[in-house]
Amino acid sequence: MNAFNFLNMFFSNLILIPALIMCYLPFKNHLKYRTKPLFIGMSTIIVILSALFSFITLTLDADKAFTFLLLVFILYFIYEQTLVADLAKSLAIYLWMCALMSIIINGVYGYDAIVNPASNSDTYNIETTFIRVTISFFIVAIFWSPLYDHGSNLVDMLTIPKIWIITMPVSIIFVAISLLIMPGKYSSLYVDDIFATYWGLLIGMFFVFIILTIIFYNIVFEIMNAVKYEEKYHILQMKEAQYLSQQSYIENTARVRHDFKHTICLLDSLANSGDIRSIREYLSNYISNMPESEIRYYCKNNSLNALLNHYMRQCKSEKIQFNCKVTLPVKEISISTIDLCNIIGNLLENAVLACRELPEEDRKIDIKILERNMSNLYIVTTNSFNGFVKQKNNTYITTRRAGSGIGLKSIKSAAETYGGSADFRNSENEFYSNITIPFSAVK
Repeated sequence: MNAFNFLNMFFSNLILIPALIMCYLPFKNHLKYRTKPLFIGMSTIIVILSALFSFITLTLDADKAFTFLLLVFILYFIYEQTLVADLAKSLAIYLWMCALMSIIINGVYGYDAIVNPASNSDTYNIETTFIRVTISFFIVAIFWSPLYDHGSNLVDMLTIPKIWIITMPVSIIFVAISLLIMPGKYSSLYVDDIFATYWGLLIGMFFVFIILTIIFYNIVFEIMNAVKYEEKYHILQMKEAQYLSQQSYIENTARVRHDFKHTICLLDSLANSGDIRSIREYLSNYISNMPESEIRYYCKNNSLNALLNHYMRQCKSEKIQFNCKVTLPVKEISISTIDLCNIIGNLLENAVLACRELPEEDRKIDIKILERNMSNLYIVTTNSFNGFVKQKNNTYITTRRAGSGIGLKSIKSAAETYGGSADFRNSENEFYSNITIPFSAVK
């Protein structure tokens, strides 16, 4: 084994460090570990694996492209373990990075073909290695802001795995094309107009790849914005319902308040005459005609209060026993009102749907929204259900034919966005949801 070839191949594999940086940028809110220790740890792993695979490749005279792809494959599983995110998200972003880097590597080979036309892509060249690593870090600098800002927004907002899965074939196609056009002997590029075609194809692939990425981002962003506006509209509807209910209560009690002075005078007259029976009859009739308030003040958060009142009234109309306890902290918490209401709304909607399948006497929903030690917000729900569940890969999926099945996934994703967690389990006839969100989390 030649020491020069080993060092050249080793440094060539270090392209994975800038590539992995780009993979982590969109997941800035989904890291299991702090940024600096994570970067140091993953860089060390890449250095060790690069040295190991370079040694194995040269010792066994293995195919360089094959061992490099194997290294990329192993590195993904290590990378995935450092994230708090769905497999679909991490794999989609990783494949996107692979597609981009495969185009860049072909560009480096194209440059090497200009400088060393008699060489080939398997020849170890220190200049090519240096250019490859330098361009990789340059690409990181260019894409840092878009991935850190817009990419992280996309990862935070898009919680539907199927949409992430749809992007994977596109990235795989770009990787496959890059592998197919990768030159073996550079001299073959100088036949006829192949060299110009090669560069034209590379440049076209790069711009088409970037344009497709931008189009995908904008389409998803518009869809998610529409969903968010719909959620806001739903909350406004519940606020309006709460306001109308309050207004109705005020109007219904206005007459009673107006006549209250006359009522007192009448009761005083009956009391002076000692007519206890008439007093009791009058009070009984008076109480039965008093309008009952349909508004309860669970907390000072108007949106959340409206949401809880909405489900309280729904439970009352559907004969579901509804118990609710809320103790929100005085200080402002990190989670937005929209996301908080989205989590609680999904929990209660699922609970109501589950209770509908039971006899009226068995329907029950219990929800607690509590703070503990001024450090965490806990959302705990317990609801009765028919005992039938469906699970796939230890994840609950919908048992309703018309259900979307993304309610629990949406809850879990929203909680994880704020550094929290969501745990779901069930007993024979009760379903439990436990959501934890740290107060100190910054989105």
